[in-house]
Amino acid sequence: MLRREKGFTLIELLIVVAIIGIIAAIAVPNLLTAVQRSKQKRSMADLRAIGTALGSYQVDYDIFPNSGGVNFTIGLLGTFYYEGSTLDGWSKHYYYIGNSNGYTLISCGKNGATGGSADFDDDILFINGALQQVGTATASACGT
Repeated sequence: MLRREKGFTLIELLIVVAIIGIIAAIAVPNLLTAVQRSKQKRSMADLRAIGTALGSYQVDYDIFPNSGGVNFTIGLLGTFYYEGSTLDGWSKHYYYIGNSNGYTLISCGKNGATGGSADFDDDILFINGALQQVGTATASACGT
């Protein structure tokens, strides 16, 4: 009688490796997109929070802070109004353009520059309480 060895054949192992490869090819791009989307959502939430702080400041002083960069503006707001981050999801500074009538908060997206050709390179603007995602912010806003 022939004795049968226990174990998997080479073909069975190749099929399993191929299936794992297909699953990885599908999962990895989705995972990378999810990471970028979470950074984008965090930036949007921060912009809303800073906008709320600016609104509170405007109610108290009847004026919005003048432009001076977001660090200056957040410093002016103090921790009473805003205690969050001044960096977006991609660890780049937010930008603030303001005058006595209104304001614009800007996250320059993943590329950190004005404009962009990919979803996460788009600039995110928060203008007087309204969130917008557009391809191009003010040219000087993102340091370009």
